[in-house]
Amino acid sequence: MTQPPSPLDRTAAKAKYGPWAVIAGASDGTGEGFARELAAMGINLVLSSRRREVLEALGEELATAHGIEYRVLVQDLMVAGAGQAILDAADDLDVGLYVSNAGADAVGRGFLDEPAERWHRMVTMNVTNVIDTCYGFCRKMRERGGGGLVIMSSGSALGGIPFLSMYSSTKAFESNFCEGLWAELKPHNIDVLCVLAPLMDTPCFRRNTDGTGFLMDPAGAFDPFEVSHDALEWLPHGPLLMYPNLVGGEDMRPEMAERRARVEAVMALGSSFNEPAAT
Repeated sequence: MTQPPSPLDRTAAKAKYGPWAVIAGASDGTGEGFARELAAMGINLVLSSRRREVLEALGEELATAHGIEYRVLVQDLMVAGAGQAILDAADDLDVGLYVSNAGADAVGRGFLDEPAERWHRMVTMNVTNVIDTCYGFCRKMRERGGGGLVIMSSGSALGGIPFLSMYSSTKAFESNFCEGLWAELKPHNIDVLCVLAPLMDTPCFRRNTDGTGFLMDPAGAFDPFEVSHDALEWLPHGPLLMYPNLVGGEDMRPEMAERRARVEAVMALGSSFNEPAAT
């Protein structure tokens, strides 16, 4: 991935995004990558996913290696109330960073080929619980005078995709939500970044495509640990981090800059509605 405008100052990042970070979806892939990066910076972690054993093992490893504290929350992100459960688990902590890293789902399944309840569960994971957690954590960050928010979306957010109709739609919500939130929270010293993640060779991806006949060339897929590293590097520069379709593809910085400029222009227009009318 192209380097950000400036490298991340790890000391400053620890002060702003610590002393605690919360990672929803921390068991493997990019979630594990975030945990390893943040622990190396000396930031304590709340690790959440559905697999306690994996989280405990990761937490113990990082605590031993970096001297951090950690907590584990076993939580299915596709159930109602998961967002509030995550907020409750960190209620007594000074959280400077929230990472929403919900996994992919429903690869290769048509809208009418699954029960409607499954799609409602996807909306719960990628919309409702994202709203709840971001609202709760960002209100506290505004009170504390700063922090950070990373939402792992998907390149599928850029347009509707057959057999990923619901997934791409909910990921589009995340990207649009983050672009607006980036501008709203910038005056409060809260960094917001939405990662339009590329095709990555993750355990989650392999589980979802196992037996489907989906073909993936590992040489064209991104390393999830590199993506989580990129995300932290780009966090101060938001609102979007975009990737080409395959490793070695086009530089996405021009499109990222264009979308950022659009958000800034709309923010200026929107702010005018809150200014007193001239008399």
